[in-house]
Amino acid sequence: MLSPEELRDIADTMYPKLDILTTWITKDVISRLVACLNRKELLSLGATDKWQLMVYQAAAGHYDALTAEIRRWTSLADDEIRQIFEAAGIKAWESDAAFYRSHGIEPVPILKDKGLMRVLTDCYLRTAGEVSNFCQTIAGASQLRFISVCDDAHLKVMSGAQSYTAAMVEAVNELAQHQLKVKYPSGHVDTIETAVLRCIRTGTAQASGNMTIQSMKDNGWDLIRVSAHIGARYGDGGENPGNHFWWQGKLYSLSGTSDKYPNFAENTGYGTGDGLSGWNCRHSFGPGDPDHNPFKNFDAEKNKKAYDLSQQQRSMERAIRKTKHKLVALESASDACTDDDAKEKLKEDYNRTNKLLGEQNRVYQDFCDTNGLRVMSDRLHTAKWGREEARKSVRIEADMRSFNETIMRANITSTGVPITEVSAHVYTRAKFRGLTAEDIADALTNPLDLGTIRVDRSQQFLGRKAIVPINVDTGKVATVWPMKEKTLRKLLRKKGLM
Repeated sequence: MLSPEELRDIADTMYPKLDILTTWITKDVISRLVACLNRKELLSLGATDKWQLMVYQAAAGHYDALTAEIRRWTSLADDEIRQIFEAAGIKAWESDAAFYRSHGIEPVPILKDKGLMRVLTDCYLRTAGEVSNFCQTIAGASQLRFISVCDDAHLKVMSGAQSYTAAMVEAVNELAQHQLKVKYPSGHVDTIETAVLRCIRTGTAQASGNMTIQSMKDNGWDLIRVSAHIGARYGDGGENPGNHFWWQGKLYSLSGTSDKYPNFAENTGYGTGDGLSGWNCRHSFGPGDPDHNPFKNFDAEKNKKAYDLSQQQRSMERAIRKTKHKLVALESASDACTDDDAKEKLKEDYNRTNKLLGEQNRVYQDFCDTNGLRVMSDRLHTAKWGREEARKSVRIEADMRSFNETIMRANITSTGVPITEVSAHVYTRAKFRGLTAEDIADALTNPLDLGTIRVDRSQQFLGRKAIVPINVDTGKVATVWPMKEKTLRKLLRKKGLM
């Protein structure tokens, strides 16, 4: 099982990458807003048609640019999410394996256990897909919000309700203060940052949990020990899955057939949003026995106080990050503004907001010191993308381009299919599996064998080091797998090469 601390911190490496996306959106939309409002001659009744045309053109430009940025960002984020899931899966398996060995059971190594790897991969792919869907929805939302703010500013100036300077500053603040939101089918709304982080934390918890359950079934073990930590969610205080304090640290029966131990899923709500491994849950579980409980029993009042303090801390962190995003917007607007009065007012707002940030940081630090809480530095740094990280990002993108170009230079497969596209998925899979672009190109142009053309029109090219599927109609290379040594020997004997 994963520790509460590991589950709390496991998605924190996504903060810098989310900063990249949200900062990019803020700067782009603010620069386009100010560019429109700089055209003061169009802020009049007689120029309404020209104003609308300019706004719609700017909105279309923002949508296209944001869509392209989301595609680029998703490609980079996908690799980070994969690494988060791999780390979680390995740590969870190692913890469970140690328990089994102490009870005389030798589990199958994780990399050789196809069932566990399939569970991990399925959860990772589902989570990465949800993150991608979240991001795709914000392009349209950002475009509509841009048009609405521009039109409001135009109406206020045209009608005389506001001066040009006041309208400019209010429009900038409107875009700066309200981050883009994701709306769930239930109607619940979150910022894109909150939605992505919750999705990843929940996905990794479910992946490690599903792997544990699969492993328990494989090893014939029925008793489950659920972890415990101070500050557990207490819900309405009743004996139900929403009260994590009630069910933490106890033994349960996975099958529900035990007369002594309660049913695992029914009591913990495993698989539901409110229950174990649900939304932002920091609990985990693993095989257990009645003779060993490594978790403390916590006093209910102390637990409630710790949970409430953690919620206050998270609220302070969100407020600090929101203020930092606003500073990014005000700085961008001030740099782009051509009107002296408006520029001066934006600088005043920037200085006032910067002072607020200093006070928020001081209060946060005092709060943590007073209550013995760890300062979560990674959660406070907006756009924390230093020179080394930027250089690393550039190196990765350059390496990906070189990688894809090497494959594309192969030009055509041995069967005459033109190679037209290499997905970003191929690069990340090849790096993880120790394959080179040359291995993939060799498989496509000089295969030892070919698979049959499947229903989805893909065909596998079996090379000496790689197995590469390609769509025979579109010429797109979608993924890659390493050639297994046993299969390679079989193919070489078939061709009389060994």
